[in-house]
Amino acid sequence: MKKICDAMKKSVLFLGIKEEDLERVISCFDVKLSHYDRDQFVVHQGERAKGVGLVISGQLHIIREDFLGNREILTEVGPGDIFDEVYAVLAEEYQSIAVVAVQQAEVAFFSMEKMLTTCSSNCDFHNIIIKNMLRAMAQKNLMLTRKMAHLSRKSIREKLVSYLSDESSRQGKRELIIPFNRQQLADYLSVERSALSRELSKMKDEGLIEFYKNQFILYN
Repeated sequence: MKKICDAMKKSVLFLGIKEEDLERVISCFDVKLSHYDRDQFVVHQGERAKGVGLVISGQLHIIREDFLGNREILTEVGPGDIFDEVYAVLAEEYQSIAVVAVQQAEVAFFSMEKMLTTCSSNCDFHNIIIKNMLRAMAQKNLMLTRKMAHLSRKSIREKLVSYLSDESSRQGKRELIIPFNRQQLADYLSVERSALSRELSKMKDEGLIEFYKNQFILYN
């Protein structure tokens, strides 16, 4: 119970909920805790949502795969982040995305039906959570809009510059740690890993960047 409450404190979904009410939320929303190993699927494409997922520990990737097995990483989520909220609202829809554990992870699933319905106890946190849900969806929409801006660039270099510039603005510095390894970054930008690595090396040789694994320094 405590580790679920700790993750809830980090989540935008439960912003404004009193700490002493968090256990009541867990009880009211029929929360189920699940454990996943590295590379294990939390959600498969084509399934219906299990509820609103809250990451308790570990890291997950939200991905999309085509029938040939090509994988695109849409985003990464970690402790305190939520996922599947849209599909939990649209319970009749089958998912066009999948969720996979990047490392050992724990996820708590909250019932969307219970979340949107005032319970017999007249809990006062339902309206707060619904407002927070709208905010979370708006943030996700903004994040996807940013990704579309990266992918709309024509060349690999333009995609890299767009992504690294956005990360620099978001982190407020030119020395960055990004959440992807090389293959994951290639999947995120929808490019081949070998071509991505070649372009990174060219940019380094031209004095535009320095990098080591997922650490980058950007130069003018």
